[in-house]
Amino acid sequence: MKGGADADSAQEVAQEAMIMVWRRAATFDRTRASAATWIYTIARNKRIDLLRRAGKPALETEDWLAVFAPEDERPEKSILAGQTYTRVKELLGGLSADQLIVIEKAFFEDKTHTAIAEELQLPLGTVKSRIRLALGRLREALEKDEEHEPPSGA
Repeated sequence: MKGGADADSAQEVAQEAMIMVWRRAATFDRTRASAATWIYTIARNKRIDLLRRAGKPALETEDWLAVFAPEDERPEKSILAGQTYTRVKELLGGLSADQLIVIEKAFFEDKTHTAIAEELQLPLGTVKSRIRLALGRLREALEKDEEHEPPSGA
C-alpha cells in the first residue's frame, strides 16, 4: 500500500505471494538468501506484475528505496536503514553511465532485461552483463563498508 496500491490490490499481491512461497518452498536455498529476502523478492515481483497489468507508472528513483524499505519499530534500525539508503544513493552515483541507466530501468522503472535491450538498442547479453557488473560493484562496496564498521556497542 505504501507504493500506491489500494487495500484490495495489496491483499491480492500478498495472497499471490504467499501461494507462490507455499508452492516453491522446496526451491528455497538458504545459501543464496535469507528466508525473509526470498519471500520479499517473491512479493516484490508479484507487485511489479500487478503494476504492469494495471498499466501504472513505475516509481521514481528517489522513492524506490523508501517504499520498499522494511519497517522496524527500533530507532537504531531506522537510523541504519537511513544510512544504508544514503550510502546506496552515493554508490549509484559512482556507477558508469552505462551501468546506471540499466540499473535504473531494471529496478526503478521495473523493466525486463529484454525491454531494456530493445529500448537502448543493445544486445540482451550486454544489458545483463552491465546489470551484473553494477550489482557486483554495489555489493563489493557495501561489504567493504561492513568490514570497516565498528563492532556493535562500540
